Amino acid sequence: MTPVEPLSFQSCALSDGRLLAYQCYGQVDGRPLYFFHGFPGSRLQAALLHEQALAAGVCLVAPDRPGFGRSTPDPQRTISGWSADVAQLADHLGHERFGVLGVSCGGPYALACASAMPSRLEYVGLLAGIGPMNVPSIRQGQLPLLRLMFAAARINPLLIAPLLLLDYVMFRASPERAVRALAAMLTAPDQQLLASDPQGAAEFGASLAEAYHQGIRGAMREAHLIGRGLDFALEGITLPVHIYQSGADRNVPPAMGRYLAERIPGGRLHDYPEEGHLSVVVHGFRDCLRDFLR
Repeated sequence: MTPVEPLSFQSCALSDGRLLAYQCYGQVDGRPLYFFHGFPGSRLQAALLHEQALAAGVCLVAPDRPGFGRSTPDPQRTISGWSADVAQLADHLGHERFGVLGVSCGGPYALACASAMPSRLEYVGLLAGIGPMNVPSIRQGQLPLLRLMFAAARINPLLIAPLLLLDYVMFRASPERAVRALAAMLTAPDQQLLASDPQGAAEFGASLAEAYHQGIRGAMREAHLIGRGLDFALEGITLPVHIYQSGADRNVPPAMGRYLAERIPGGRLHDYPEEGHLSVVVHGFRDCLRDFLR
């Protein structure tokens, strides 16, 4: 199969006139698994998993959330409202049933789909998926900068505009240099992954640069939503949810995975004690595919 062009994308016209940009990775006619990127992030994050999805015969459908990448911004969007966008994209692609996988801050959006449209989902996975940031007890061990950022964004997203502008300038100017700076904040497993896989590091940097294609307003809205917590009840989710939790993770501490597993009736916790926030995405994805294809 010809490699996916790095900045290529397709789009789906939504009922309210917005465009939802997406890209398919893996086997394009394979079994569909919808991939929800992290924060900040874009559809390009799924490029890290392209070869694994291709080998498994899985079509990885990766949409940009509103305001990220090439998707039309929606300043009024909510976490739960994402499910309606995904349903329209699935209709557009002819997918009656499919799986959803949320990575990092994409996790709440996978749970929103599980809450709103369980009859359409064959699988729900959270890969280093963040827990509700309005629960103080599960934020212990998280990077102080992240705790502060989401707390400030919950009050007023304008408070984090300077931080996001700095991120924007760094990643738009030189994704490679920005990834090197980011690596200093990560744990050893993630640093080792980035050092040993230059192509993966470049793809990760490209995803973050693409996140800011339209500026920082999409990221401001996202941080506000994540900071406020979930707008639906975890206890109301009726589907099994696979929670792949890394142990050496300062973005999504292990307490978050345990919290989600305890409150989702069908929560199934998979522990990766030696993995970091990024490394578990690459190394844990094979288990996501195993559970999805069962």
